[in-house]
Order: sequence, then structure tokens, then C-alpha cells
Amino acid sequence: MQGGIEISGLSPIVIPVFVSHLGCPHRCIFCDQTQFSEPVAPERIPDIVSTFIAGCREPQLRQRVIAFYGGSFTGIEPGLLERYLAEALRLVEHGAVHGIKASTRPDMVTPELLARCRRAGFVEMEIGIQSMDERVLKASRRGHSASDAVRAAQAVRDSGMKLGIQLMPGLPGEDRESFRRTVCDAARLRPDHIRLYPAVVVKGTEMERMHQAGAYAPLDLDEAVRRCLYGYARFSGQGCTVLRMGLPPSRTLQVAAGPYHPAFGFLVKARGYRVMASVLKERFGDELDLEVHPDSVPELIGYRKENIDELGFNYSFDERLPRDCVQVRGAVERGCLQLKDIIEYIL
Repeated sequence: MQGGIEISGLSPIVIPVFVSHLGCPHRCIFCDQTQFSEPVAPERIPDIVSTFIAGCREPQLRQRVIAFYGGSFTGIEPGLLERYLAEALRLVEHGAVHGIKASTRPDMVTPELLARCRRAGFVEMEIGIQSMDERVLKASRRGHSASDAVRAAQAVRDSGMKLGIQLMPGLPGEDRESFRRTVCDAARLRPDHIRLYPAVVVKGTEMERMHQAGAYAPLDLDEAVRRCLYGYARFSGQGCTVLRMGLPPSRTLQVAAGPYHPAFGFLVKARGYRVMASVLKERFGDELDLEVHPDSVPELIGYRKENIDELGFNYSFDERLPRDCVQVRGAVERGCLQLKDIIEYIL
């Protein structure tokens, strides 16, 4: 389910429309929107949607959602925003798509703007919170406060839309305790979806200059995986869908330093299975026979088989088990773990 509409058995079609840097009042230290494409003009949206849908399997049987990404959608100049909304609404009314979603900043959300988006067919709004630590937000020059995030999240919920949020582990000034507090505070917002993007140093940004001057050190890959696993376990444990972990692959993004990996999300999930298997090994000894859902076998084995090579377990699968669960075959008590059971072992 995504965007408030569910079509059984098929994944949704999310059609990205990039409005790169539109609506952003200033430049955060980690951002260089010049590395991304020019914003899509409103009149191009129908062609983009039809071309994208034509390349999808069984589009008539799947939920179809336009997603405005790359800027602060609700901060776009009112005249241009109205043009985007009008084009999107026309596509909803004609049945080309089922709904619209967008990402924006916490300080660019008002009940009035949300009501206008709702009338245009919006079903979800995603808020770039990044951190709930005031020191981290100030050091990153975000230009908004944690209280802005709380207010914006409530406004989205009050509007009837689904709430998505984004967090960025590893920003300047953040340590483990700060991140744990951010996760705890963000979880209270009860988001429906979340994206976890560990901070990387992008060329041409203020953060790159800070890194070159020795004023900022990005997380190493292991620590970034641990923090995102902590967030993944916490949010998924309360029913929130984790849509993405790590930046998506891009030919244009120039990463100078930091925990970028093309399979970052898989690394996080595989680490979760390694922790669960390690805890079960402590309980039941070295001769482990583990069972997981068949779709979870790759994560159990690990990236380049590192989990099975390190822990030396046997495994099989059982379709009756849920995802993100590891069970010791034949164990009656304390032989089954889920991600929510290992939070204390992660950070």
C-alpha cells in the first residue's frame, strides 16, 4: 500500500517528476542541487506520465501515483505551484493516475497549502525532517526547528493525507545518542513511511569544504549501517514502512566522501540478520539450524556471503515465517527473533 490506495498483489507505479531545488529558500550545507537536472515544466507532466506508465508491466491493474521530488514542493512560488497542481489534478480526473504525493520542508507546510494539495488529488506528503536535534539542524543550516517538524507532521495527518518523513543520520554535530533521540522523537510523529539517507559529502557543497578543512568527518560505512539499522528496526517495529535506505544510484551525483554504497539498503538488512543470528548463536551454541522466510534468504546469507562465512550456520526456509524474522529449527522457547527484539544490540 502506498499513497492511501491499495491494489492487492501488485506493487504501485510511482512516477517521479523532479522539481529540483524549487521552493527551497536557501542551500543546506549537504546539498548541491546544481548536480541534478533542471526542474520539469508543468506542461511536460502528461507526457512524462504516459511514457513512464507505458514502460510498466500491467499498469492498468496497479496503483499509479505522481511523485514530485527534488525540491520543497509547498514552497514553490504560488503561480507556478498552481500550474503544477492543475496539471496533476487533470491527470487524476482523467484516470491516468490515482493520486499525487510530494516532498517538502517542515517550515513550508501550512493547513491552507495542504488543503489545496488535497483538493488537487494529493494522498501523501513527505517531510524532510533530517534530524530532531536542534544543534544538528543549526549546524546543517536547515533553517527550521524540530518543533516545525512536529507541527508539520500533525498538519499532514489532520489533512487526511498519509505522512512520510526523511531522516539523515550522520549530519554535523550528531553522535549516537543524538541519533537515538531523533529516532525516538520522530517515531512519536507516527509516520506511515520513512526514508533513511545517511549523510554523504557531495562535491561542491559547504559540507565538502568543512570536510576538507577537518571540521566535519562523515560516518564510516559500518556506523552508517548500524544507525540506519537502528532506525529500520524501530520504525518497522511500529508498522511504519521503510521505503529506502541510502541514496539511490545516480550517474550525476558526485560523492567526495562518506558512506555511499550502491547496495546500502541490502547491507542494512543483512546486518540485521547477522545480529539476530549472533544472538541466537549465543543462546543455542555453534551448531545452528536457522529458518527464515524464503524471500529473506539473501539477507540471512549476507552481502558476499559474509554472514554465513562469519557465523557458520545452516539454514532453510519456511513460508509461514514473517519477513525480518529468524528462527532456530525445533526450538520451543527463545528461538525466534524479529528486528524489534535486537534494538539493544545495534547501537
